Amino acid sequence: MATSRKQREREQRRNEIINAAEKFFFARGYDNVTMDEIADEAEVNKGLLYYYFKNKEALFFAVDLRGVQILHDMYVKCSNLDVDGYTKIRSMIQSLFEFAKDYPDYFRIYRYAGTERFQMSDNEDAKEILDMTTGIWRLMVEAILQGMKDGTIRKDVDPVEMSIYLNVMTMSALNINIVYKVILEGRGIHQDKFWNDLQRFLDPAITHCSDMKCAEDSCSPKKC
Repeated sequence: MATSRKQREREQRRNEIINAAEKFFFARGYDNVTMDEIADEAEVNKGLLYYYFKNKEALFFAVDLRGVQILHDMYVKCSNLDVDGYTKIRSMIQSLFEFAKDYPDYFRIYRYAGTERFQMSDNEDAKEILDMTTGIWRLMVEAILQGMKDGTIRKDVDPVEMSIYLNVMTMSALNINIVYKVILEGRGIHQDKFWNDLQRFLDPAITHCSDMKCAEDSCSPKKC
């Protein structure tokens, strides 16, 4: 029982440190935060801080993992829907958009953690992030394969290539630069419309539709 209590206390302390780091990373990004500030916020000395996390990068992965877990759970929920493969893919794409809107700070960290600034090391949280992001990709591939089998997704494409294509397109659409944002907003095209239009543009690449009328009419891909 004593050991169990100690484990709970360690886990609580670890979470308090992550909470402190998360607060600063959300507010100021990665490079403008110091371990001293995190230690002060968590009310621990630096020795104890480094006992739990060997460096700032390890702490960043711990915060990123929280967001990736949320996104992974959203994709699992989509994967478990009792629907055809096409509808699962559309649900997954929409989940990414909802994640970016509902958890903008986690989404920003998720994006930044995937840049060359960080290298996946032997850190346990980094390994779990890699496993979960790989799992998200596999869920999408499985949905594409299901759609190919049930007739809602075209069969003349490679499912792995399509999954990567969809990921690249959707992530890019959520990361347009400020110049493009100004141009779009000047035409009255805000984020929600831009995202909905993207899905309309993607539909002909996913289904058997030869044009976008199918997507506009919200008909079943099987009818195209």
